[in-house]
Amino acid sequence: MPSLEAFKRWIRSDWDAHSSWRKEAREEFGFVAGDQWTDEERQFLEDQNRVPIVFNRTATIINAVVGSEINNRTEVRYFPRTLGDAELNETLTKGGEWFRDQSGAEEEDSQAFHDCVVSGLGWTETLLDFEEDAEGEPRMNRISPLEMCWDGSAERRGLVDAKRIARVREISLDDAEEMFPDADVSELSAKWLDKVRTDGPKEPSRQWSDDDYDHPDEYDSGVGERNRPKTVTVVQLQWCEKRKFVEYIDPMTGQKGEMSKRRFDDMVKKLKKIGMEPQFQSRVITRKEWRQVFLGDTILLENQPCKDCSTFTPITGYWDNAKRRWFGLLRQIKDPQKFANKWLTQTLHIINSNSKGGVMAETGAVDDHRKFEEDWAAADSVQWMRDGSLAAGKVLPKPKAEMPAALMSLTEFAVSSIRDVSGVNQELLGMRDANQPGVLEYQRKQAAMTTLAVLFDALRQYRKQQGKVLLYYMIEFLADGRLVRISDETGDRYEPLKIDENVTKYDVIVDDAPSSPNNKERVWETIMAMMPTLERAGLSKELWAEIVQYSPFPAALVEKLREFAAKPDEPDPQMQQMIQLEIQKAVADIEEKKAEAEREKANAIENLAQAEKAHADAELARVRAKQIPVEQNRKMLFG
Repeated sequence: MPSLEAFKRWIRSDWDAHSSWRKEAREEFGFVAGDQWTDEERQFLEDQNRVPIVFNRTATIINAVVGSEINNRTEVRYFPRTLGDAELNETLTKGGEWFRDQSGAEEEDSQAFHDCVVSGLGWTETLLDFEEDAEGEPRMNRISPLEMCWDGSAERRGLVDAKRIARVREISLDDAEEMFPDADVSELSAKWLDKVRTDGPKEPSRQWSDDDYDHPDEYDSGVGERNRPKTVTVVQLQWCEKRKFVEYIDPMTGQKGEMSKRRFDDMVKKLKKIGMEPQFQSRVITRKEWRQVFLGDTILLENQPCKDCSTFTPITGYWDNAKRRWFGLLRQIKDPQKFANKWLTQTLHIINSNSKGGVMAETGAVDDHRKFEEDWAAADSVQWMRDGSLAAGKVLPKPKAEMPAALMSLTEFAVSSIRDVSGVNQELLGMRDANQPGVLEYQRKQAAMTTLAVLFDALRQYRKQQGKVLLYYMIEFLADGRLVRISDETGDRYEPLKIDENVTKYDVIVDDAPSSPNNKERVWETIMAMMPTLERAGLSKELWAEIVQYSPFPAALVEKLREFAAKPDEPDPQMQQMIQLEIQKAVADIEEKKAEAEREKANAIENLAQAEKAHADAELARVRAKQIPVEQNRKMLFG
């Protein structure tokens, strides 16, 4: 393990490398919240009695993009990597769904995606809480990007090339003492990291100094409570290091095993010492392992929550190769939004500073100046003036200033540019006021989603990385026989979460979740169009149970429909009696038809016999007819 000084050097380097990004990100979060004028700009306008106007259209666009993520959520599926066909591991997939459901992951992911759209980076931490549950309670927390620092040389999407990731946060002293009960109170704060020097808050809290620890006994007596700091800085660092392992086949059992190279070399040496020549089939492999430490003024805690990957999972936005930093959609919207604010402020200033009526009059035009001022704006009053004043032009209305013709055009251009530069059109915002076909509106929404595809592609990569963390937790900690809920065509059931021992590697696949509202509507519309064909082909109850889960019906109704489809048909007594009568009638008809067939057969045999007898009689008559002339001739010849 690296030394404490190496940890400090890493954190200082990475924190300073991203200080400008954090400063810009803090301004962007304030910009989305409506703080769209700098202090200098606001003071300049107020000195001129001008109102700094903000019509926050930026938040609407950001919320529309985040809402698209909510309506098109995805889920993670696990496929075992085997030599044969890789079939979905339903237990692992449902276990992942259970983990995310228990930890409220969907809401945390949406907040992290919002951070990514605004600042270019969103973060979540996936962990098991062993305080509330001794077996491990799933937790997934969104983390403020302003607390994170990472490998300054990492530039690939998802920070997959980062060798270290750290979280620097301020926590209360009481929480720190509870988290690290074995540490001395003087070692709880990372005094070596001067976070306030680079990008701290405008009014930073008092930092710890060495004098705060000179008199610890005063804390008990209450004398030193004013010097006791309320918060401390704790650094949570995760880094990966390469370790060598040996994969070998045991010649005695033929089983495949694995151990560290150092341990394997020691085992080989021991075998050679006792005169045995090892005959292992082995190979050396290099693997990355992630480790974790908590740092104050010293190393407070060392552990390894997930050795396969970091428990901090980022969502990355767009990459600025020139400044080598990540940025979000807001960077493109800021200038048009500020441009629109400026023009609206300028328009209001012109309206306020120009004349809105009134009159210009010479002192000799009227007798009573005060009464003239009071009655001038009254529509039902009569203004009396000296003779000849009007003809001499001593009373004239004030000229009204015309608004610049291009002012409103520029304002409209600024407002429309906010949507244009972001790629979010009116169809995606639901603000298109036009009579257009639904197909055309859907295509324009899809065109807007194509513009934002980079952000949603980064979200899919985030789901894969997070799925690896979930897979590790389920294999190492949660596969202890606990029950998880599985829903399929047979209904809902609870099965123990277990892992196939013959499969050690899984492919993490990100797929559309059937819980997504937009996905449900699209699939249901397609199914309704295919329903006549399915009914003609014979829609089975099993297929109906699969179809109904994509319906936009309430979840309770969907479950009841699935349970109904899973149950075997129970015959109705009246219907069963009617069916029995029909069966008896059908049997009687069959018997009657059989008897009729027998009678017809007997008649046919009798007719055949009669026909044969008639034929024989005819033959006999013919023979006799031939014999009569012969007998007559014999009598004539011989007398």
